[in-house]
Amino acid sequence: MSPSFRAPTRHPAIPATTKDAQVQRRMLNTANFERLLGRSVAIIGLVFGLQTAFTTLGQGVQITGWFGVLYVSLVFGTMFGAIICCFFLWHHRIASGVFAAVFFVALLIWPAVNAQASADINQEPWIWYLCTIAVAFACIPLQLRGAIVYLVVTSVMYGVNRVIDADFAPASFEIGALDASYATIIGGLIVVLVGLFRVLAGRVDTARAAALATYDAAVKQHATEVERVEVDSIVHDSVLASLLAADRALTPKSEALAVMMARVAIEQLEGVGAPVTNEDEVTGLAELIERLRAAASMLGEPFSVTVEGASGRVLPVTVANAVYWATVQAMVNSVEHAGPGAARSLSIEGTVSGGVCVIVGDDGIGFCPAQVAEERLGLKVSIVERVAAVGGRSMVISRPGEGAVIRIEWSPEHGS
Repeated sequence: MSPSFRAPTRHPAIPATTKDAQVQRRMLNTANFERLLGRSVAIIGLVFGLQTAFTTLGQGVQITGWFGVLYVSLVFGTMFGAIICCFFLWHHRIASGVFAAVFFVALLIWPAVNAQASADINQEPWIWYLCTIAVAFACIPLQLRGAIVYLVVTSVMYGVNRVIDADFAPASFEIGALDASYATIIGGLIVVLVGLFRVLAGRVDTARAAALATYDAAVKQHATEVERVEVDSIVHDSVLASLLAADRALTPKSEALAVMMARVAIEQLEGVGAPVTNEDEVTGLAELIERLRAAASMLGEPFSVTVEGASGRVLPVTVANAVYWATVQAMVNSVEHAGPGAARSLSIEGTVSGGVCVIVGDDGIGFCPAQVAEERLGLKVSIVERVAAVGGRSMVISRPGEGAVIRIEWSPEHGS
């Protein structure tokens, strides 16, 4: 007998289509939000950063020498570097953290840098315009608590610097407090929005992970159930049937039947858990016919075999395998239950649509399909459900005293 192939269990699957990928890219999740946050901060930082740069050129850092140049260069250099990295998502978390740290140090040493400056108490220094930008960049690498601490500390430091710049003039305390409050309010809105969307994105990720875990568990449970039914069908209708046939084997024909049934049972058991065959692999209908002829010849009872339209036709291996095992089960049932002297036939036809139609019939004692016991899985599982699993159809026609006909069909239109 030709080697058998195991039909792969068909589990429900989530198709990975281009449309699904586009939807996933648009949906709110942590990865998409972080990308959106980085690019949004980059655009906002570019607009306000350029405005601040022009303001800085007008005000300048009132200190001579290389230190003033280095101070301004570091602040704006790291800021524009962070803008570029965030827009193109090149290590943007690191770049944003570097700028936030540089800005913090710049605020810290601001009084020393501008010690000799004649500050106008009514004009905000250029570094004030970078406070909100720095907070926005700090939100990228920092979580909510860290961003809040950064916001509060930088706002307070700026307010203190305003007082120091004005040599502790009475009016400077009010102006410093107001500027620090504005910076806190504007920066606070950014921190709250970022934190809110991060929480929402995290919940989406959690829900999606839970859904995938549930789906995975359902698939595994389905696979276990399918394999259990498959093993049950083999045990009930192949293993036990072959043992009973061997026990009743008193003639050469019955011995041949017992041997054939034992072989079928062994091959089916070996197929359970075997590597899944590629669904795209095909085999010739002629090969399936030869396998069925060989199986029929070993059953100990003659089957008249007729073939039509088989030349040059091919079938998916999974389909050929399912049709083969279902047909073998149908022939075994006929040999076991049709009764002595029954005429048995096997008809195999390649259909016009590119499919196959197999008919196993006899004129034996017949039976009522509706009265078949539930524990008898040979008809329900080994034939009907096995064929349905590959998109085929099967029909059982029988009445007591009128023989039995089992029709197995598969066509590309129904099987695709």
